[in-house]
Amino acid sequence: MVVPVMLVFCASMVPLYRQICNVLGITATRSIAQNTQVDTSRVVKIEFLANLNKDFAWKFEPVEKAVEIHPGEMATVKYRVTNMLSHATTGRAVPSFAPLEAGLYFNKLECFCFSNQTLQAGETREMPVTFFVDPKAPVSLGTIALSYTFFDVTGKHDKS
Repeated sequence: MVVPVMLVFCASMVPLYRQICNVLGITATRSIAQNTQVDTSRVVKIEFLANLNKDFAWKFEPVEKAVEIHPGEMATVKYRVTNMLSHATTGRAVPSFAPLEAGLYFNKLECFCFSNQTLQAGETREMPVTFFVDPKAPVSLGTIALSYTFFDVTGKHDKS
């Protein structure tokens, strides 16, 4: 008896979810249409930076320092991080953009930011960022700097 009730409940959540998305203007169909429009008439240079909060013993760097893409074109880059300590530690990365308005047009589809990353002693990991620049970005936005800063959150509870 419980299983059929749970199945009916789960099935009823899909139309409810779609309705909420429609009201908020975030339908999947609209997002896909926007993401596939590439503006080949111009190029945006994306520069990648990496920072560590004070006294955080990780090595952190972008694998590529910069890429050039057309607005609307998807790209994936990687950052490399190494725990330099003899014990496991946990960090969380926070992104920032320059110029500040670039954050309005920079769309991350996959990112290691805002979730805890635990590295064992001496562990090295490559972490991808998949993104595109909105084709509606102003033409004056020719270069975007994407910077991540890792903060030590070892021993702190994940509140996200």
